[in-house]
Amino acid sequence: MAKRLNNALVGLFVITLGLTWLGISLWLALGDYSVQYTTYLVYMDESVSGLYRDAPVKYRGVEVGKVSRIKLNPEVPDQVQLTLSVVTGTPIRVDTVAELAVQGLTGIAFVDLKGGSLDAPLLEAGEGQQYPVIQSSPSFFTRLDMSGTELIANLNAIANRLARLLDARSSESIRHLLANLDTVTGALAARSDELNSSVASTARLLKNTADASEDLQPMITQVTATAASFQAMADKVGAASDSLQQYVGDRGSGVHQFSQQTLPELGALVSELRVLAEGLRVVSEKLADDPRVLLYGNQLEAPGPGE
Repeated sequence: MAKRLNNALVGLFVITLGLTWLGISLWLALGDYSVQYTTYLVYMDESVSGLYRDAPVKYRGVEVGKVSRIKLNPEVPDQVQLTLSVVTGTPIRVDTVAELAVQGLTGIAFVDLKGGSLDAPLLEAGEGQQYPVIQSSPSFFTRLDMSGTELIANLNAIANRLARLLDARSSESIRHLLANLDTVTGALAARSDELNSSVASTARLLKNTADASEDLQPMITQVTATAASFQAMADKVGAASDSLQQYVGDRGSGVHQFSQQTLPELGALVSELRVLAEGLRVVSEKLADDPRVLLYGNQLEAPGPGE
């Protein structure tokens, strides 16, 4: 009886353990049914090597979903169609882009969602589309490969140009150029003493110029002071001119009266003085000829015989 009871307990334990394992397996495989997902499509124009089903989908570094399906685009075989299951409510907008990224050095790839401005509308399925389509952008390694390819193409172009430059004729020109350079450097080496003397003369000239500039500094200061004095004098003359002009303006009526009344009288007086001076001259001449005029006047009798 005890043996049958032990077997029953062992069987019950095994059944309980199996059901628990099955429940955990189903939960890990199917996930939490309380979370709602929205399906999106992404078309990649590059290899998705390293990306696997159930790979994480991250938005700005936060895991928001997983890759539910990977297949080739039936309409464009060169493209890879990714089906993403993203947590409902994730702000996937029309300017959001999907990029294939690699996590660390493990080589495990995931889908990284970037972009999405606040004023952009949420992404919705277009006309004739079953699911909304997120735009894709090249991954870092794809951009690096494109840049490396372009760099190699540029290097090849440079190499071809150098090859065309270094043909027979160009090589001969370069040899002539090097020969001329050798001649010039030889001539310079032969005249090294003259060059040294010229350099020394130039140094002395610069030193003399510097000394002359130092000597000219006091003269410049004096000229500046003189110019300041002339400026002060000009200011004073200008002030005097303004004062004179103001005086003339204030005395304008007196000057006008002087020019209209006094000046004509002065002119008449000068004319009379001139007439008087002419008469005195005539009198002085007559007195010089005959002093008797002073006593007898102009009517003198002619002298008799013997007088």
